[in-house]
Order: sequence, then structure tokens, then C-alpha cells
Amino acid sequence: MEDRRELIEKKYGFQVKNQYRARGAILFDTKDGPLLLREKMKLTGHFEWENEVKEHLRKNGMTLLDFAVKNVDGEYLTEAEDGSKYVLYRWFFGEECDCKNVTTIRLMAENLGQLHSSLQNFYEEPVLLQQPLLSRYDKHNREMKHVYGYMRGKKKKTEFERYAMQCFPNFYERAMQVRSQLSENLYYKEHSGQTKDVCHGEYNYHNLLLTKSGLATTNFEHAAPGVQLLDMAYFMRKVMEKNKWQVEKGVVLWNGYCEGAGCSKKELEFLITILSYPIKYWKLLNQYINSKKTWISNKSMEKLKAVCEQEESKDKFLQQMRTFTLGTSQKA
Repeated sequence: MEDRRELIEKKYGFQVKNQYRARGAILFDTKDGPLLLREKMKLTGHFEWENEVKEHLRKNGMTLLDFAVKNVDGEYLTEAEDGSKYVLYRWFFGEECDCKNVTTIRLMAENLGQLHSSLQNFYEEPVLLQQPLLSRYDKHNREMKHVYGYMRGKKKKTEFERYAMQCFPNFYERAMQVRSQLSENLYYKEHSGQTKDVCHGEYNYHNLLLTKSGLATTNFEHAAPGVQLLDMAYFMRKVMEKNKWQVEKGVVLWNGYCEGAGCSKKELEFLITILSYPIKYWKLLNQYINSKKTWISNKSMEKLKAVCEQEESKDKFLQQMRTFTLGTSQKA
């Protein structure tokens, strides 16, 4: 582990007591509390805006947030002597959330609901959305078809290719159905062009920490104007995959989210549509076509099998979702 103690003390003025490994970063224990140093390979210039979003959340009662810290020069980005660039964040001592624990699942979902409720109408004027979801799905569908055609044309096929081809008809048909359903979805029509709302962008259990003071929400690097329910769809898919699409866990997720954000029938229908799209299958095919196709890792094969094998459980769950209630905080 590279020692960046001197960087923290000279460039930020903090007195370091100890440092630890963290996920892709270095965690420092200082007299001013824990701090996390992250190397920035791609510079986004996002930090000031992120802090504005977090300050807005703080004023709405969400206090456990990873604010970026300016260095002694008043900049968020700090360059080390070797040319590496870093950003420092206020951090927390805590544990990563257990996505199989019902109480924790409820807490994470309520937290997302509160975050979304607080970030509705963040902008005074609507902001145009960059890439409509429908266009993204059209692109994904073309890519899946292209990869399938490539695999089919190979004389000697790997186990991954044979298995992917076997699953293709079902997943591709589902993808085209979702595309058709989305084009007619009322919620999507109302929210696809522009918005005043902000999304977290990567809300999952890796970016949440259970601390003695409550749940800390971190890593807003992908935060942006957007359709907030896409956050919920991403989070729900991540948790449900870990729980093999157990209906009981899905009910807890949905009820927790509705408690924080309020829910409508249109939102439920939109969420079901988004979750129906075979995004994990597309992702695996996309990784395959962009990699050395002659060698596929065992992990990729395991992921493909899991996606195909869980499809029946996922279908049953999505059917059950249509019976979900809207909780006490219903929207019109």
C-alpha cells in the first residue's frame, strides 16, 4: 500500500494518526475524523457540483455524506510528486451493508427514497436528458444481435459461446418486448425528455456504510440529472440478484422505498418494465465482444449461467410485483 501520509499532511493540513487499505483507495484516521483518498484516473470536474448536491441533501436531513475536501490551494484535485491525481473525501468508520439482511435492505431502500424525495426539483428549470433510455435499449438490442451473429458464424465454439447462444432467443425476445412496452409507458413519456430531478447514479450496497450514527451514503461520482426510478431499478436488481429474486426481499425493498419517496401505480409499472430488460445478459455479451474472445474467464461463465438460471425466478418475481401495494405515501 502506497504511503500518502505526507500528501495529506502537506497538501491538506490534516494530522494523520494511521492509514488503512480501502476499496480502491486509502483510508486515513486523523484528528479531524476519517478521510478517504481516491486516485482519479478520469477527471470529471464534478466535485463542486457533487458537494452542492450533498449540501442540499444535508439541509433535508441526510447528514452522513462524503463531502469532497479542498486542499490548501483551494482546489479539489491534488497532484502528487509522481503525477498521480487525487481527491480527498470526508469519510466514515463503518461496515458495508449486508444485502441479504432484511432490516438492512429496508434501511437502504428507505434511504434511497429519502434521497430521491430530497433531490426532486433540484433544478429551478428543466434540464435536457443526454441519452433517452429508449435509444440506449435500441443500441443494446443491436449489439446483442451482432454478438449472436458473430458467435453463430464461428466454427469452433467455446462453452461460453454455446451457452450464450442457447440463452439468446429468450433474452432477445424479452429485450424487444421491453423496448416496445417502454415506448408506450406513460411514466417514461412524462420523464424521458427533461427533468428537474437528480439521481445518485450508482446506488448500491458497496456505496453505503453502516455506522454507529446511521447509514452513510457515498460515491456520488455518477450523480446527474435523470429519471430517479432508474436508480431504484439498478439498486433493486443488484439486491435481488444476490437474493435469487426472493419475493419477500423485493416486498421489503419496495415498501422501504415507498416510505421514503412515495409511490404511484405508474412508477411501479415503469420499474417492472425496466427490471424486465436483460441488462446483465447484454453486459456479458458486450464484455465478451470487447475482450479476447478466444479466452473467457471462469467468472464470466459463472455469471452467464447464473443469469440464465435465475430467469425463471426473476419472471415469477416480476409477476408478483404487479400485486405490490403502494404503501402509505401514495402519489397520484
